[in-house]
Amino acid sequence: MSEKPEADSSQERLIVGEQELKSLAALSLDEAVAVRRWWQRLALSPVELKQLTPQPGLPRGVRAALRRCDALDAVLLTQAFRELWHTLPSTTVESSFVDARLEQWSCIALVLAELRAETPGKALAARLGQQASTGKPIMSELRFQQILTCRTPEELVQRLRRALALAGRSEMSAVRLADVIALWWREHRGSLSARPTHRFGFILANDYFGAAAGYRHDDT
Repeated sequence: MSEKPEADSSQERLIVGEQELKSLAALSLDEAVAVRRWWQRLALSPVELKQLTPQPGLPRGVRAALRRCDALDAVLLTQAFRELWHTLPSTTVESSFVDARLEQWSCIALVLAELRAETPGKALAARLGQQASTGKPIMSELRFQQILTCRTPEELVQRLRRALALAGRSEMSAVRLADVIALWWREHRGSLSARPTHRFGFILANDYFGAAAGYRHDDT
């Protein structure tokens, strides 16, 4: 296998901004860049993509084939996943925990395929906590709590797909979405940060309730 060229960190920081990079809890800079470029090639139109990168978009139907997958094993067989996997840094794909990595990244690919348009830097939970036309959060607090208590990868994918549908599949960062999924997987494998502010539950709850606090008032 040929070695991948070393990344140009100055160029990477143009793709993933400084503030967005600081918000990441589980992804490396190289992984974040790979995620954004892959999602852009997967989801954007040729005109939109040309404004961001000289790389060609993925063939028509690739995203649809990924979205039709109903199991993580099926994701591994798709062209979309292969394209993502081969753009990840060697430290990721050549890890001694490659089986676990494959599961994690298949989950990321399957969820990100639901995103149609992104807002770099914006968190999924902050989008879900925004005010809907009803005057309440886009996602109810009960449904949001169900995301925080997911116990299996299948449940996580199901709930995140529903969350993206409620959010209009837009107005959030592909990179930050991938990051919270990677963080869930890290904790699922038993690696819990010693810092509460770096844990899955706290990060999502802080974003969600922070967004809701701007318009919601307790009844008195």
